[in-house]
Amino acid sequence: MSQVEVKKFDFGQIEFYDNYVISTLLPNTTVTTSIAKAILTSIKDHFGNKKMVYISNREFGHEVDLSVYKMVNPKKMVGIAMVSSQREELVRSVSKEQEVYSGSFGVFNSIESAVSWAKSFLEEQED
Repeated sequence: MSQVEVKKFDFGQIEFYDNYVISTLLPNTTVTTSIAKAILTSIKDHFGNKKMVYISNREFGHEVDLSVYKMVNPKKMVGIAMVSSQREELVRSVSKEQEVYSGSFGVFNSIESAVSWAKSFLEEQED
């Protein structure tokens, strides 16, 4: 699948594809309510009511205010994939974030494997 659009923000960038996004935030960014709003608004503008998967590139590590998960509609954002080669970063983040998100959660050490999961996951959703 080819990239459709890239949106740059002062906290990082989001790459949009047909049914998933890849977000890469700047090192040491904390995802606050205002950052989450900007991300979710751009996703809604792009996908409308279509189901999609959010791939979070965590290579540089960042914190997430867990309250932002209340803003996520798991019927639209049907899966979240976290990607990092830094295992400790993922274990620390995932355990907390997975508790507050009711959709599917995947953990990967490469963007390619996360994209593969997103594609297969969305194919299952369409059946």
